[in-house]
Amino acid sequence: SAMGALCCCCSSAGEGDEGQAKNAPLSRVGLGKHSGNVQGKTGDGSGGIVLTGDGIALADTAIEQDAAYWEVRVVEPGANLRVGVALDTSGQLLDADLGAAEGAWSIGGGEGGAPFAKGDVIGVAYGQGDVPNLRFFLNGKPLDEATVLRVRGDAYPAVSVRG
Repeated sequence: SAMGALCCCCSSAGEGDEGQAKNAPLSRVGLGKHSGNVQGKTGDGSGGIVLTGDGIALADTAIEQDAAYWEVRVVEPGANLRVGVALDTSGQLLDADLGAAEGAWSIGGGEGGAPFAKGDVIGVAYGQGDVPNLRFFLNGKPLDEATVLRVRGDAYPAVSVRG
Protein backbone atom coordinates (compact mmCIF):
# COMPACT_ATOMS: atom_id res chain seq x y z
CA SER A 1 0.00 0.00 0.00
CA ALA A 2 1.09 3.59 -0.53
CA MET A 3 2.42 5.55 2.40
CA GLY A 4 3.67 9.05 2.81
CA ALA A 5 4.64 10.75 6.03
CA LEU A 6 3.39 14.29 6.12
CA CYS A 7 6.20 15.75 8.19
CA CYS A 8 4.78 19.21 8.12
CA CYS A 9 7.27 21.98 8.61
CA CYS A 10 5.29 25.11 7.81
CA SER A 11 7.10 28.31 8.55
CA SER A 12 5.93 31.84 8.05
CA ALA A 13 7.99 34.84 7.13
CA GLY A 14 7.23 38.42 8.06
CA GLU A 15 9.11 41.70 8.07
CA GLY A 16 11.14 42.63 11.14
CA ASP A 17 11.86 46.15 12.38
CA GLU A 18 14.96 46.40 10.21
CA GLY A 19 13.24 44.95 7.13
CA GLN A 20 14.80 41.53 7.68
CA ALA A 21 12.69 38.42 7.38
CA LYS A 22 11.77 36.81 10.71
CA ASN A 23 10.90 33.13 10.99
CA ALA A 24 8.11 32.14 13.34
CA PRO A 25 8.34 28.86 15.23
CA LEU A 26 7.45 25.83 13.09
CA SER A 27 3.74 25.11 13.06
CA ARG A 28 2.31 21.64 13.59
CA VAL A 29 -0.33 20.82 11.04
CA GLY A 30 -2.78 18.00 11.55
CA LEU A 31 -4.90 15.85 9.29
CA GLY A 32 -7.98 17.69 8.06
CA LYS A 33 -10.61 16.60 5.53
CA HIS A 34 -9.74 13.31 3.86
CA SER A 35 -11.25 10.47 1.91
CA GLY A 36 -12.94 7.79 3.98
CA ASN A 37 -10.45 5.43 2.30
CA VAL A 38 -7.39 7.29 3.70
CA GLN A 39 -6.06 6.50 7.16
CA GLY A 40 -3.72 8.82 9.09
CA LYS A 41 -1.55 7.64 11.95
CA THR A 42 0.89 9.51 14.21
CA GLY A 43 3.46 8.29 16.69
CA ASP A 44 5.90 6.56 14.34
CA GLY A 45 8.77 8.72 15.62
CA SER A 46 8.91 10.94 12.52
CA GLY A 47 6.90 13.76 14.09
CA GLY A 48 4.55 13.60 11.11
CA ILE A 49 1.45 11.78 9.97
CA VAL A 50 1.72 8.49 8.09
CA LEU A 51 -0.96 8.23 5.40
CA THR A 52 -2.18 5.00 3.82
CA GLY A 53 -5.11 4.05 1.61
CA ASP A 54 -6.67 5.58 -1.50
CA GLY A 55 -7.64 9.22 -1.95
CA ILE A 56 -6.83 12.78 -0.93
CA ALA A 57 -5.95 14.18 2.50
CA LEU A 58 -5.86 17.91 3.25
CA ALA A 59 -4.09 19.57 6.15
CA ASP A 60 -6.37 20.87 8.91
CA THR A 61 -5.60 24.51 8.13
CA ALA A 62 -5.38 26.70 5.04
CA ILE A 63 -2.07 28.41 4.26
CA GLU A 64 -2.50 31.82 5.86
CA GLN A 65 1.13 32.92 5.97
CA ASP A 66 2.69 35.06 3.28
CA ALA A 67 5.14 32.21 2.74
CA ALA A 68 5.13 28.57 3.80
CA TYR A 69 7.24 25.48 3.23
CA TRP A 70 6.50 21.86 4.09
CA GLU A 71 7.89 18.44 3.27
CA VAL A 72 6.55 14.96 2.69
CA ARG A 73 8.87 11.99 3.20
CA VAL A 74 8.13 8.76 1.32
CA VAL A 75 8.05 5.89 3.81
CA GLU A 76 6.93 3.22 1.31
CA PRO A 77 6.28 4.20 -2.30
CA GLY A 78 2.90 3.19 -3.68
CA ALA A 79 1.33 3.14 -7.11
CA ASN A 80 0.64 6.88 -7.18
CA LEU A 81 1.68 9.44 -4.57
CA ARG A 82 0.98 13.13 -5.28
CA VAL A 83 1.97 16.14 -3.18
CA GLY A 84 0.87 19.75 -3.52
CA VAL A 85 -1.90 22.15 -2.62
CA ALA A 86 -5.66 22.04 -3.12
CA LEU A 87 -8.57 24.36 -2.65
CA ASP A 88 -11.17 23.24 -0.11
CA THR A 89 -12.45 19.88 -1.35
CA SER A 90 -15.07 17.58 0.11
CA GLY A 91 -17.28 14.56 -0.55
CA GLN A 92 -16.49 12.21 -3.40
CA LEU A 93 -13.82 14.59 -4.74
CA LEU A 94 -11.62 13.42 -1.85
CA ASP A 95 -11.61 9.91 -3.38
CA ALA A 96 -9.75 11.15 -6.50
CA ASP A 97 -6.06 11.78 -7.08
CA LEU A 98 -4.70 15.31 -6.74
CA GLY A 99 -3.72 15.13 -10.41
CA ALA A 100 -7.35 14.66 -11.45
CA ALA A 101 -8.90 17.07 -8.94
CA GLU A 102 -9.99 20.51 -10.13
CA GLY A 103 -8.50 23.26 -7.97
CA ALA A 104 -5.41 21.21 -7.10
CA TRP A 105 -1.77 21.66 -8.12
CA SER A 106 0.65 18.83 -7.46
CA ILE A 107 3.55 16.70 -8.52
CA GLY A 108 3.51 12.93 -8.51
CA GLY A 109 5.61 9.89 -9.02
CA GLY A 110 4.95 7.47 -11.80
CA GLU A 111 3.87 9.87 -14.54
CA GLY A 112 6.43 10.56 -17.21
CA GLY A 113 9.24 10.22 -14.72
CA ALA A 114 10.59 7.80 -12.20
CA PRO A 115 8.24 7.10 -9.32
CA PHE A 116 9.14 8.42 -5.91
CA ALA A 117 11.48 6.11 -4.02
CA LYS A 118 11.62 5.16 -0.35
CA GLY A 119 13.24 8.00 1.58
CA ASP A 120 12.53 10.71 -1.03
CA VAL A 121 11.63 14.09 0.43
CA ILE A 122 9.20 16.26 -1.55
CA GLY A 123 9.34 19.92 -0.56
CA VAL A 124 6.60 22.45 -1.33
CA ALA A 125 7.20 26.22 -1.17
CA TYR A 126 4.16 28.48 -1.36
CA GLY A 127 4.44 32.26 -1.42
CA GLN A 128 1.22 34.25 -1.78
CA GLY A 129 3.01 37.39 -2.96
CA ASP A 130 5.56 35.64 -5.18
CA VAL A 131 5.38 34.86 -8.89
CA PRO A 132 5.71 31.96 -9.37
CA ASN A 133 3.96 31.25 -6.09
CA LEU A 134 4.16 27.44 -5.95
CA ARG A 135 7.46 25.59 -6.25
CA PHE A 136 8.37 21.94 -5.72
CA PHE A 137 11.63 20.27 -4.66
CA LEU A 138 12.77 16.65 -4.72
CA ASN A 139 15.48 15.81 -2.20
CA GLY A 140 16.40 19.51 -2.01
CA LYS A 141 16.68 20.07 -5.77
CA PRO A 142 14.19 22.44 -7.45
CA LEU A 143 11.79 20.91 -9.97
CA ASP A 144 11.53 23.96 -12.21
CA GLU A 145 9.25 22.21 -14.73
CA ALA A 146 6.61 21.77 -11.98
CA THR A 147 6.48 25.46 -10.97
CA VAL A 148 2.99 27.02 -10.85
CA LEU A 149 2.75 30.75 -11.58
CA ARG A 150 -0.50 31.57 -9.81
CA VAL A 151 -2.70 29.72 -7.33
CA ARG A 152 -5.79 31.69 -6.31
CA GLY A 153 -8.00 31.01 -3.30
CA ASP A 154 -7.53 29.43 0.12
CA ALA A 155 -5.05 26.61 -0.49
CA TYR A 156 -4.38 23.68 1.84
CA PRO A 157 -1.31 21.43 1.91
CA ALA A 158 -2.51 18.20 0.29
CA VAL A 159 -1.40 14.63 -0.43
CA SER A 160 -3.06 11.86 -2.39
CA VAL A 161 -2.13 8.20 -1.98
CA ARG A 162 -3.13 5.21 -4.06
CA GLY A 163 -2.41 1.68 -2.86
